[in-house]
Amino acid sequence: MDQAITTQTRQSPAAHGWGGPADHPMLDIPFHVEIDGRQYKGREISLVRATVSGLIDPHMQGLERIAWVVFRFQGYTVGLSIEVRLDEVDAAKGLATLVFLEPMGEHLPQLRHLMNAYIAGDLVTLGNVLAVRQSAAAKPKAGPAPGRAARRFGGTLMLLALTVLLLGLVGAKVFQRVFTHRLATPAVVGFEGRTLAATATGQIDYLDPQAKAGEVAFAIRSNTGQALSVVMPCDCRVEMLGVEAGSTVFAGDPVLRVSDSDAPVILSGNVLPEEMLDFARASAVDLRFADGARVTATLAPEGLGSAAPGEAVPFRLVPDQPLTEDRAGQLAEVTLRRPLPAAADAIAGIATFFTLNEKAESP
Repeated sequence: MDQAITTQTRQSPAAHGWGGPADHPMLDIPFHVEIDGRQYKGREISLVRATVSGLIDPHMQGLERIAWVVFRFQGYTVGLSIEVRLDEVDAAKGLATLVFLEPMGEHLPQLRHLMNAYIAGDLVTLGNVLAVRQSAAAKPKAGPAPGRAARRFGGTLMLLALTVLLLGLVGAKVFQRVFTHRLATPAVVGFEGRTLAATATGQIDYLDPQAKAGEVAFAIRSNTGQALSVVMPCDCRVEMLGVEAGSTVFAGDPVLRVSDSDAPVILSGNVLPEEMLDFARASAVDLRFADGARVTATLAPEGLGSAAPGEAVPFRLVPDQPLTEDRAGQLAEVTLRRPLPAAADAIAGIATFFTLNEKAESP
């Protein structure tokens, strides 16, 4: 609420005979006070003043403010707007006294009712909140209404189902973190074949992916000025590997990939050096395409390729289920499965059920 500053000069309660240390009993009812957007913990309160603690500005001594006094109950709160003046401000101890400028204001009935109920024992404290004490003469509760037992039983079943679901999700996350590893780079679908690489560092001077067997597939103008040509080895399917005429290449960079017309579809990629151990120890390899299709694969017989120290190592995967030719060029997410202990087979089945949130499509 608006924390307005009162500008009218008011007389303190002491001027009316209300002030003084013995005016009203100070009660330690749990409450807190908000002044100028800052909260203070209530320590004691009476009908004419209150004591609060917190981070208090020493310059607030003698200032008049509108305080929002809040009493917290179980499930709801009671807030009273009271015009106060800050006295006895002790910034070192974090204490201040709030003198009520209008003790007979609109807040009085509610505040008096709360204090009388607290004195009478109708209100009890539960930590920082208030609660209504159960009456000793309260009548026993009536028996459950018809159908309530059925609803309670249904609620219990739903709670059990949600608990099982939560445990399954937690188990799936633990399984995914401990027994699986996702490679940082995806694999690309292609045809089984050979790669024609650059024979020297230089610029692609000529490129003809439609060349026949024995014709020049591409030529490189090396840095030394020599023109080096690479001949197409066969009349076969040719895949461009991102290089075009005019591109600069280094010795060993792939330029074209050639394969027989009936060559099977495989996947190729590169694994980082720090992931090679996980790759070599993997018991299975899962592949997931952008459209959600899933397949499993195994490492090709020749295994991992060779690379310079610190460089990514090439690999080839053979899918367990044949892939169609229209998959060529698509990327697949590669997930490695670590070997499972014999006792973890049941957990693996549950984890697989929760992680495969959609049915695997035929590739």
